[in-house]
Amino acid sequence: MAPLPLPGFSSFTKAWHSEPYPFISPTRPELSAAGKNIVITGGGTGIGQATGIAFAQAGAKSIVIVGRRLEQLQTSVKEIQAANPSTQVLFESGDVTKLESISTAMKNIVEKLGKIDIFIANAGMLPKAGPVYGYAESQLRQGFEINVIGVFNSLQAFLPLAAPNAKVIYVGSGIGHWAPMAEVPGVFSYAAAKAAALKMVDYFAFENPHIHVASIQPGIIATGINPDLSVGFDTVELPAHFMVWLASDEGDFLRGKFAWANWDAQELLARAKEIESSMLLRVTLNGVDM
Repeated sequence: MAPLPLPGFSSFTKAWHSEPYPFISPTRPELSAAGKNIVITGGGTGIGQATGIAFAQAGAKSIVIVGRRLEQLQTSVKEIQAANPSTQVLFESGDVTKLESISTAMKNIVEKLGKIDIFIANAGMLPKAGPVYGYAESQLRQGFEINVIGVFNSLQAFLPLAAPNAKVIYVGSGIGHWAPMAEVPGVFSYAAAKAAALKMVDYFAFENPHIHVASIQPGIIATGINPDLSVGFDTVELPAHFMVWLASDEGDFLRGKFAWANWDAQELLARAKEIESSMLLRVTLNGVDM
């Protein structure tokens, strides 16, 4: 078990992970993604690429990564394909900040492969850090454009193309629900955008009960989404493997919930009935269960 990375952190489970472990291994037969079409935004690097590799290891029928940077997408496709030559791996160029662009990408995917079974809304960016007072309005707008409007556009593009019993996993951030802390200063812009997107995803799930929706905090990972931030406590494979588990039947009880990839999946599963039937792991006002 790994130690908590920051003094202000607490954990819902007794065990805290910073790297993958056997229970969430994509090669576990119970987590098989056989026959599933997977689409991942922001799939050219970091968490997106690692998630593609994990679903390939889980035997997905197809995996399509979506992004803006052609060279990175091409490299990522090769890495994912190497994980499982039997999985069809493609990329589509698409910009989540432009509805027409991401909609066209999604339609192209479905024309080639069929409807989408599992959609990973992963594209995002970490804005420049700074206090509220004196922060550049342009920086704030850019963060919301990608982290909120980008998720909004992705959901608009996905829904008409969803397969029956489709699942959505939103790669959010715990920063959207934790209180400001001295160890992580100047991140109000990212926190505000992630909180806004999480609430939007909450409404999307409520409005579309036929879609299984869950959200995660992927961990603290040095992924390159912001060159100013190099700190990383967790491996990129941790959230990738956790999402394969979350998308499996074992993770169904976390529908409509927010979970940290660091938490122990086996402990979560042991509390499935309690979690499923309560307000646990919902982002609400502490002390007011509504």
